[in-house]
Amino acid sequence: MGGGDRRAPRLRWLWVAIGSFLVFLFIAASWKLWSGPKPDVRRAANLAALGDLVVFFGDSITQGYGVRPEESFPALVGQTLGIPIVNAGVPGDTMGSGLARMERDVLSRRPRLAVVEFGGNDFLRRLPVEETLRNLETIVNTLIREGMMVMILEVTIGPEGDAYLKGYRAVAERHGAVLVPDIMRGILSNPNLKADMIHPNPKGHRLIADRVIEVLRPLLREADRRQGSSTGMAP
Repeated sequence: MGGGDRRAPRLRWLWVAIGSFLVFLFIAASWKLWSGPKPDVRRAANLAALGDLVVFFGDSITQGYGVRPEESFPALVGQTLGIPIVNAGVPGDTMGSGLARMERDVLSRRPRLAVVEFGGNDFLRRLPVEETLRNLETIVNTLIREGMMVMILEVTIGPEGDAYLKGYRAVAERHGAVLVPDIMRGILSNPNLKADMIHPNPKGHRLIADRVIEVLRPLLREADRRQGSSTGMAP
């Protein structure tokens, strides 16, 4: 009896250790799954694009609905990297609406880089995924053909997220755009990161900005290296 009592604490500690190890494995595996492989920015099209302007081209997420202009993720990206930006986000826009105003809001500005963020409203309006991806293809192909770098921000909403992500990734690979997948990951399910049911609050925008910066910083550095110059990007 006495020996059994002495073994009980050891067994409890053993189970605690095993449980902690399993939790660690789960977290590590989940992080790898969520983060995914980093894009190879060396393969991006138009790395020699001139200028330093970055246009953020999207819907209400880009525009910063529900937060102050300086709290929107495009503003935070510009502040952090020390680059000039234009916020060309329009609430309610679908991929097709963006395509219709691309000449006015992006091409006319001749940016070095266009950051494209659409798709959430396509899903909410139940537009066919094929239509959304066809419009995305036209947007990206046109921007690349006009000589600018392109970054695609993918928004996963609802059960059709996999179809969107696969389609966005295919478009990016075909044209040499850089993809940042699932920028709203963990935001829609966390009330502390949302201003309403679907829009991020300042903390949510900070999280999106960090995800964009993680890819944008090395992209701009590679572009600067190719040009042998610097945009004055903050370290």
